[in-house]
Amino acid sequence: MTQSGSLRRRLLTGAGAFILAAVALSAFGLGALFEQHVKRWIDVEIEAHIDQVIAGLNRDSSSRLVVTPEPDHPRFQEPLSGLYWEVVVDQGPTIRSRSLWDYELKLPAGAVDGEAHHYRVEGPGHQLLYLMQRHIELPARLGGARARVAVALNEAEVKAAVWQFAKALAPYLAVLAALLITAAWVQVSFGLKPLGEVKDRIAAVRTGTQSRLGDAFPAEVQPLAREIDTLLDARDEQIARARMRAADLAHGLKTPLQVLSGHINRLQDRGLRDVASDLEIATRSMQRHVDRHLARARLAAGQKSASTSVADAVDQLMSVVRRTPAGEKLNLTTDVPADLRAAIDKDDLTEALGNLLENACRYARTDVTITATRDGDAVIVAVLDNGPGIAEEDAASALSRGTRLDAKGAGAGLGLAIVSDIAEAWSGRVNFVRPAGWFGVTLMLPIADVR
Repeated sequence: MTQSGSLRRRLLTGAGAFILAAVALSAFGLGALFEQHVKRWIDVEIEAHIDQVIAGLNRDSSSRLVVTPEPDHPRFQEPLSGLYWEVVVDQGPTIRSRSLWDYELKLPAGAVDGEAHHYRVEGPGHQLLYLMQRHIELPARLGGARARVAVALNEAEVKAAVWQFAKALAPYLAVLAALLITAAWVQVSFGLKPLGEVKDRIAAVRTGTQSRLGDAFPAEVQPLAREIDTLLDARDEQIARARMRAADLAHGLKTPLQVLSGHINRLQDRGLRDVASDLEIATRSMQRHVDRHLARARLAAGQKSASTSVADAVDQLMSVVRRTPAGEKLNLTTDVPADLRAAIDKDDLTEALGNLLENACRYARTDVTITATRDGDAVIVAVLDNGPGIAEEDAASALSRGTRLDAKGAGAGLGLAIVSDIAEAWSGRVNFVRPAGWFGVTLMLPIADVR
């Protein structure tokens, strides 16, 4: 099944969801803990009120059981205030705080062990009360009966306190969530950085600034880089084998083609010009294919990280051309900086410039010159001659494979096409220029990285 989408987004979404869930769970847990803390504090207060009620049990002048003095909290005197006390004597009277008004709490029977126990009971105004009750035995002076002493608090007040705590806590939890999400983003970005480096190195391999990814990766990413380098090694081996097979095939055809060329010349000498012409056309077609596949085989195996001195390549070509019959008749000059280097294989640059120089020497009247300049991140090599040049309407077709603008020449119509292919293989391009009195072809190539 195909997996799509951003790995960074998936990790951040997962981390964000987990953080938000954890913060929400923390808010719930803290609220519950705060509620327990509030209830423990309330238990202490209620037990203190129960002790005050028990301590205040007495008889008045009419021998009635009363609580005097009553607990001193003012809410016990305020009707329906939410804080109440009540004393229920077995088979005796019920005494309650003024805050209960005329409402009587239905106290549960509970355990008779002298300990305080918690209950939830209904109170006045349909209030749900948090109640603590203790069973006691009255002293003989008060009748010696059993009694239940209870103090109750409106539970809504506990919930309100917890809610107020939650509202006060929410901004801090929001800040905490934001900090944790930011930390997750930093962690994910830092963790995925090696993958970005893999991408950059693959791009560097593609553009030719380096040949392999290398080993400088974390242990989790290194196997991926190693597999990619292994694939690159296998690709280079396949290209090398294909290049050798193409070269073997092309060289195997060269000898028969040379034999055919010799037979064509003998047929022409014997006057069989029609037969010789047909054979010559077929031979040239075969020669074009041979030259083309040789050029392709070499370009396929080229290393994009190459760096070549333009001056050295030009000097090498000029030293050869000056010894040819055509070169001896021409004024050959160069203007190439010695430190200028192009990102291209030396053999490819030599072949491209060799094709351009051959054409220039063939059609020049008196002068041929090669110049090279740097233009930003590019090297521009121009081969100029003072010959007739190529008409503007023929410029596009001149770069097509097998096109011969001069049918009388000895070429196969592949020179400029091969130059264009070489330039394209090294991220360059070919253009025609027409300075005053000159015609030329420029070869634009990336400048070599000399770091």
